[in-house]
Amino acid sequence: MANSRFGAHVRLWLLAAPLMICALAPLIADDAAFEVGEAEQTSVIRLLGDKKADAATQAANEHFARWFVQPGVIKASFAGSAERAAISDAGASDMGRRWMAHFWLMMYRMLYRAAVGHYWLFGAVVLLAALLNDGSVSRRIKASAAGFANPVSFHVAAHGLLVSFGVGASALLLPVPLLAYWWTAGVCFVGLLSWRLAASFHVGR
Repeated sequence: MANSRFGAHVRLWLLAAPLMICALAPLIADDAAFEVGEAEQTSVIRLLGDKKADAATQAANEHFARWFVQPGVIKASFAGSAERAAISDAGASDMGRRWMAHFWLMMYRMLYRAAVGHYWLFGAVVLLAALLNDGSVSRRIKASAAGFANPVSFHVAAHGLLVSFGVGASALLLPVPLLAYWWTAGVCFVGLLSWRLAASFHVGR
């Protein structure tokens, strides 16, 4: 399983892609690319309301402070580049400080987006459970009608779900606005793939 094509896709979408974003995205020179943009905040307020939007911001602030600020992780990460050497480093220290500043801004935005996204969690679980059950019923109906095995639909749905989860994990880190409406679209798309997965587990069209 670990050496299969599916295992390779797991490593690519759930491990390699987020790690590459963490390493490369902070190299972008524009500081604004790592802030929670006005368009993103506005979409959250319009969809969730002021109260839930404020709760998401507060949750992100609390988690960021508890995990990174209070233990001194952020301060320690800037300690090396803050020291001035007698020999010029051709701007390497400045670039290192800029990369680190962008990295921590990206981590904060990831926590904020996760705090926003959790409002879709309960609904997503209920929707997926219902669609998986409906897909299973559809599969049994087709099986009783002497349907034929077709692993292609199951294979495509399984890999589609994997890519969706990988893209969702990477979206928390991407230096582009992540509008709140996209969470709804993502849940619906994953629900569709889940139904296809359950419906084609043994029998397909």
